[in-house]
Amino acid sequence: MRGKIFNVDEANRMLPLVGRIADDIVATYGEVNQALTAYESAKARNDGSPHAEAEMRLRDRDVSDILDRFQGLIQEIENLGGTVKDYERGFVDFYGDVNGEIVYLCWSRGEAAISHWHRLDEGYAKRRDLPSVPAAA
Repeated sequence: MRGKIFNVDEANRMLPLVGRIADDIVATYGEVNQALTAYESAKARNDGSPHAEAEMRLRDRDVSDILDRFQGLIQEIENLGGTVKDYERGFVDFYGDVNGEIVYLCWSRGEAAISHWHRLDEGYAKRRDLPSVPAAA
């Protein structure tokens, strides 16, 4: 394990930015898949002609450019201390501490705040509600 251990408030303060980046990741992931499909289609049609070879170079460049942008978005989340767990749905985890155990604070696109966690060796399907924190007196 490496990275900052967040409390829930710290992680929640980043969600407006994380949410925008996660939206971009989901959209760009769709573009990656479209570009790969176009590349595979061009490859299947490649008959060795100059036109087909030019199309292959174009498709290859498209895939490379989109993958670079996609990796840059993932790096933005990582620079903030998060880990992208699902590119299609935009799940992001942050290291946190729940009752003395280092866990992932679990967030999904569309959620207003972090309200769940799961152990480091578990995934989204095993997420649990965060324990209530007593109010300060």
